[in-house]
Amino acid sequence: MSQLNPGRLAAARALLSVDRGAHVEDMLARLAPPDGADRRLAWNLALGVLRRQGSLDVAISAASGRTIPAIDPPALVSLRLGLYEIHLTRSPVHAAVDQAVELCRALGGGRAAGFVNAVMRKASHQTLPTDPWLDLPPWLAARWKGSLDPWVARLSEAPPLCGVWRDPSQPVPELQTRPARAGGAEIPGAFELVDYSGPIERLPGFAEGRWWVMDPAAAAVADLAEVGPGMRVLDACAAPGGKSMRLAAAGAQVLAVDQYADRLALVSEAAARTGLPVTVRPHDWLKGPMPGEERFDLVLVDAPCSGLGTLRRHPEIRWRRQPSDPAAMALRQAPLLAAAAAHVADGGRLLYAVCSPMPEEGADVARSLPGWEVTRTWSSVPPQDDEDAFQAFLLTRQNSEPRA
Repeated sequence: MSQLNPGRLAAARALLSVDRGAHVEDMLARLAPPDGADRRLAWNLALGVLRRQGSLDVAISAASGRTIPAIDPPALVSLRLGLYEIHLTRSPVHAAVDQAVELCRALGGGRAAGFVNAVMRKASHQTLPTDPWLDLPPWLAARWKGSLDPWVARLSEAPPLCGVWRDPSQPVPELQTRPARAGGAEIPGAFELVDYSGPIERLPGFAEGRWWVMDPAAAAVADLAEVGPGMRVLDACAAPGGKSMRLAAAGAQVLAVDQYADRLALVSEAAARTGLPVTVRPHDWLKGPMPGEERFDLVLVDAPCSGLGTLRRHPEIRWRRQPSDPAAMALRQAPLLAAAAAHVADGGRLLYAVCSPMPEEGADVARSLPGWEVTRTWSSVPPQDDEDAFQAFLLTRQNSEPRA
């Protein structure tokens, strides 16, 4: 009997938690070994399996003669991880088979160990499907075929780690970076890390607040309003705070609002680390505008959405969304947008955005707000490079001239 690798065990436990509704990154942060190769293995295996789960399940069904729901969770997660290692890593077949069997036992599925062994050996001689549409639920594949094909083909790939400089004129020379792109253009001050290792918090310049993690499409959304020094900005759905920092770095005084205190704490931590002028306040927009008569030159509503534009970074989302979710999200986004719009000053602007390519959550919501008109749009749908799929809409009050 071989010794089970702790990284594989952490990946398996994280995946079982994801099946119960958890977020994979939250679980990996808690379960993975604290550092080193085993920690990297846990992250690579768990995220890789989620990105290729559909193809892996086709192979498992073919080799086992069973439907996926008929396989007990400990055996299923052991098979997914084992076949991922065989077909998509450099692990030797015998080692992957052995570890899958030991993993099944460690997860409490000892009676299925023989089944896992037999399926692994049979599937190791087969070819893993390469059709990228298999790695989406059928309803999503049906909606996106023909319009998002190149992006879907990249969803099985791990995205680069991206960030933005607090001051683009003062990058961190110890970091190897290249300019980041979104919507077909380079985004000022945004970059991809070319080569790095270890936790993000330990990378040069991060603890000193000289940069923060941010997708270039998210940075482009914040840039759409072209804020400048002296402007007052309300970031209505601010957590985790990237856009608040981006707006503050451009010279704005930012009030960051979110419903949940624990998420607002992330914004406060980012503001303290970067030294940017961002204050925080809790509020639930579904209960209406904030108390008082505060008005802002810009109100940004990066609304809670299906998140379907972030599948490379958050691959579990694809497996838990339902066909009705985009429309259901729009029913919440519309009143939230209306409540936040009440805080736009005369001549001010309203910026609405979602990290989703679905029109129900994007243009349909933005163009339905009474008394407002869309004057400018930006989109990274479909993504042309490594960015997420965002939609953004700049609105002004009808019969109102925007400030110079």
